[in-house]
Amino acid sequence: MAGARAYTTTPTLEQWKKDSSVALARRQDDAILCRIDDLLVQYGANGSAFGRIQLKADLFFTLDYWLKVHGRTPGMAKGRQPAVYELYKYTAHSLAAALSCTINTLPEYLERHFGRKLSYHGEHLDLVGQFATYLTRAEVEKYRLSFRKGKAYMWMWPGKGHELTRPTADGGLVTQERQQPKGMKLVLAESESASNKNVFGLKQWGGFAMSMGRDLYMARHHCGEGSAGPGSGGNFYHSSYLAGDPVLCAGTILIEQGIIKAVCNDSGHYQPDQANFMSFLQALMMHGVNVQNIAIYDYDRRHCVSGRDFLQRRGNFAQALLLSDTTAYRANSAAKGRYVSEKIEHKKRVAALWKQAVDGHIVANTLEGRLFFAEKLLSNYVRRDGQRTHAYDVNTTWILEVIATYYGPVPTARPAPPVPKGRQPPPLPPRAPPKRTNGPQLPPRPVRTH
Repeated sequence: MAGARAYTTTPTLEQWKKDSSVALARRQDDAILCRIDDLLVQYGANGSAFGRIQLKADLFFTLDYWLKVHGRTPGMAKGRQPAVYELYKYTAHSLAAALSCTINTLPEYLERHFGRKLSYHGEHLDLVGQFATYLTRAEVEKYRLSFRKGKAYMWMWPGKGHELTRPTADGGLVTQERQQPKGMKLVLAESESASNKNVFGLKQWGGFAMSMGRDLYMARHHCGEGSAGPGSGGNFYHSSYLAGDPVLCAGTILIEQGIIKAVCNDSGHYQPDQANFMSFLQALMMHGVNVQNIAIYDYDRRHCVSGRDFLQRRGNFAQALLLSDTTAYRANSAAKGRYVSEKIEHKKRVAALWKQAVDGHIVANTLEGRLFFAEKLLSNYVRRDGQRTHAYDVNTTWILEVIATYYGPVPTARPAPPVPKGRQPPPLPPRAPPKRTNGPQLPPRPVRTH
């Protein structure tokens, strides 16, 4: 590797690759290093002063994370450490100058600009009521997610997902965080193992929090279970991971087989905004996660956009929702779910009306009867202004398909049963053809006798 230089300007990609190259080590094996390369390319192409500050902050967080984990992560060559550290030092000092602060107060400024502190709601529960369970740094490491080739991995052990709901004999609540789990193993992350429908209302979603150092944690949340009450410290909130310290982002997450499917910023303790979502996606990209198809929901889960559209609109949720390539209706997964369920219920109502019509002898179960029913029913699907009352196309074919789905095809006429052999009636004698006449025949006149 070339000797580590002290940077006075942000290096170009070619210069950086030369300074950080290591023999017998491939850059593609280090996802975080590849992210550093991408950020340097973006920084050189961005002419906006504000955009450069954002990219430099992203670069600072990425370099800081590389220095933190390179000693324990496979594929990260330790020989790159001098070059990474020199770039880290220059980035930190230049970022402090851009934010008009000193290098010693830079962490505080970063928390102020990119992090979220406890909201009034969180402070009231944690500091005043002392409801929350706070984990130590050693305890929270069990819930940290790691990433390999863009997939998330978590620690698994017997009883995981129920570690915070064990009542004691005296009616208290003991947390498994205070105990050392046995048989821990690293497996593909599944948010269902950390879900609690009573808290978030969804079965497969788990709570998460991301630290200012871009460590992602996921665990099962609970509120008021067991004997958890005022002063008991038995509840597990978003503030429990980092003991009430500021976070980069928090909310709920959906992970299946290590693939992050969706995220939501529904954290009452921190109430993260769209800028925190941007920081969260940038951290995932640092880990090599493909964020293009991640569904991003608002706080109430009424609307969602894709990660691709969200990044293209620079974190503006409204623009991503209304000005994306796909329509707002198709981008809204929640609305699509309601659309499908409403369509199923509509089919059931149409089938029930058909059965009532047949049972009431209004129509016959024939093709003609079904067509008559469909035409009469269609007259109710157009308002006075001529617009349809349903988003999907309701026509005669659709109604006939609904009837066939629930009651089968149109019944055909049954043929006459065959006559058994040996019991056939004797053939009738042939009838004589009628006599042809030129006009109507009159009965013969009676003969008069004297």
